[in-house]
Order: sequence, then structure tokens, then C-alpha cells
Amino acid sequence: MDRVFEGHGIRFEYPEDWILHEQSSPEEFTLTVHSPDTSFWSLTLIFDRPDPRRVIDAILETFREEYTEIDVYPSDVRLGDQPTESCELDFVCHDLIGSAFLRAAVAPDFTLLVLYQGADLELDDTQPLLEKINNSLTWDADDLPDVLDVFNPEG
Repeated sequence: MDRVFEGHGIRFEYPEDWILHEQSSPEEFTLTVHSPDTSFWSLTLIFDRPDPRRVIDAILETFREEYTEIDVYPSDVRLGDQPTESCELDFVCHDLIGSAFLRAAVAPDFTLLVLYQGADLELDDTQPLLEKINNSLTWDADDLPDVLDVFNPEG
């Protein structure tokens, strides 16, 4: 990994040729890195701390509404040292098979959602990179007030 994002209490590494995007709203903060092809890795901090199972179920519902052919597989991976609600899924889009990996965990000030996905044609190359990004993720809730204060100046 050639690049490092470090800010807002979040740190992760990602490939040099991937593009980083940042989005924020009063409810959540999202960082996404896009590969030169279709793969991407995304981290969302959800400030009202919904239950991780509810977050995963909502994402699955969205996938089911979008794709008619979808298979969901349970998973028991961790984010850092945190247990997660997680699953992996395959879906068909325009005669291609896509795979998505969902992980959600609760922290003191937010719920984390990690979503990464790619098309089957490129996952042999990008899945190891997506996993490296995921495994490099760390967060420090004590360093997050700069994000939270923008939307809640009264603390």
C-alpha cells in the first residue's frame, strides 16, 4: 500500500492509483477509495449508533431491491479487534457477477459500516487489495470530535 489516509480519528492504507472521496452529513461521514476499475472500499461512520445488525439488514434490503439474483453468505470477520455483524454476497449485474463484503461494528460514538465490492473479472486482482485496506483500518474515538462537532457544536 502506497498511500495513507489519516484524519478524523481514522487511519487506513490504500493503493497509490486509487482515488479517495470524502462525504459528510449531519448523520454520517463516509470515506471511499475507488480502484481504476469498478472495485471500491467504503467506510461510513453513522453517528446515531444504530445496531450493526440493523445496518447490515438495511444494506441487504437495498441490494435485494436492486438485483434479482443475489446469494448471501454469513461471515464472522472482525474489524480491528471488534466483533462485527457481517456477510458476503454475490449478485448478478449485466451478466457479470459482483461480490460485496459487508461489516458493521459499534463504537462508543458511532456505528462503523465497511462495504467493499468488485466485479468477478477483477476480484482476483483487487480482493487482496480490498482486504489489505480493510485490515489496515484503525480508529480512535477520542480523535473524532472534529467530525462530530461540525454537526453538533453543543457537544
